[in-house]
Amino acid sequence: MTLGQLAILAAALFLVGSAEVVAGPLMTAMAPDFGVAPAAIAFLPAAYGLAYGGFAILAGPLSDRLGRKRPLQAGLLGFAALSAALPNAPDLAAAVALSALCGLCGAVIQPNALSLVADSASGREVDGLTARVFVGLMSAFVITPSIAGAVADRFGWRWAYYLLALLAALAFLAVTAAFRPGHAHAASGSLAATHRAALATPGVLRRLSASYFWLGWVAGFGVVVADVAARKLALSPTDAGLLAGFFGLVTIAGNLAGPSVRDALAERALPLACFTASAGVLAFALPAHSVVELALIGLPWAFGYGCGGPLHHARLSGMSARFRGTINSYHASLLNLGICSTSFLFGALAPLAPLGLFYALVGGVSLLGAVQLVLAARKDGYDEAQKRAAARVAASVSPASIQRNDGS
Repeated sequence: MTLGQLAILAAALFLVGSAEVVAGPLMTAMAPDFGVAPAAIAFLPAAYGLAYGGFAILAGPLSDRLGRKRPLQAGLLGFAALSAALPNAPDLAAAVALSALCGLCGAVIQPNALSLVADSASGREVDGLTARVFVGLMSAFVITPSIAGAVADRFGWRWAYYLLALLAALAFLAVTAAFRPGHAHAASGSLAATHRAALATPGVLRRLSASYFWLGWVAGFGVVVADVAARKLALSPTDAGLLAGFFGLVTIAGNLAGPSVRDALAERALPLACFTASAGVLAFALPAHSVVELALIGLPWAFGYGCGGPLHHARLSGMSARFRGTINSYHASLLNLGICSTSFLFGALAPLAPLGLFYALVGGVSLLGAVQLVLAARKDGYDEAQKRAAARVAASVSPASIQRNDGS
């Protein structure tokens, strides 16, 4: 895969992430136009995430049956049209519906983009390529809120969505020009059969459980980390946003460092990164008296999350070439379900209980996912050892070795 193709897929994932956070800095500006309280604008990203998580399970099998390029093109084109239409919605209900439809497009874009990466490489190369592409997704959480706020202040909030629509249209044209149509990997049989076969892939269920329990919950912590910081230190929205941006940069650094960590630690890299991120969530319970102290406390969470996320994605993508899109779709759905679970837990607990309980629950659940990945790594190592042993036995009883033993 060329550098240009990687950049295009990173841009596609940037759009997926941007749609989740673009409304954040625009809430106050959008509310009067829709005649609602600013907090009601939060229904836009909520609808996007819910539709994304639900539809991703169908989007993956379609890519396995139709190839990667055509669904990716359809997702980008729909994303562009819906992003352009949302600012002209007559009321909030219509805007929420358009945001949900945009989530359907995001559910098509991400599994196909990741599958294209894995289709183009094998082994250790997938780790590095996935990490580079994921910089696009992670950078959206740092870049998009700042640009959206600046665009809204100067031109009005609608232009932030128009800019997303333009970027999606350009990405559509770039995918059209840069990628071949490809081929279907599992075109025969029903969709139900495709699902059953994908889930029957050895080891996939244990790793998919980690997509929810570990990656979904540590990523969900990132969604609310700005509010967590503001509550912990009584920060202003600007300071809380800057701290969240810092954590985003650390996460990107973890993305880029992941392949090197994988080279140094082999199969131990992913479980170690997972435990580091989970312990980092629990560390937020430690006392902090300044932004600098809280930034240092959050480093293990942000770096472990950034390092382990792409490694986990790459491992799942490499488990089955034939059902790669379907497995990636389950992963994307469970990841978003974890994010929704964490956000809901925070909203339910924050007014009623100390933040320490929230840290304990998120850290505890994510530790369960980390344990799942440790068990999966051990099982993979055991299976690999069994294969090597079987290969040695087969070599020892080959016709050539028998002839040598007979002296013939």
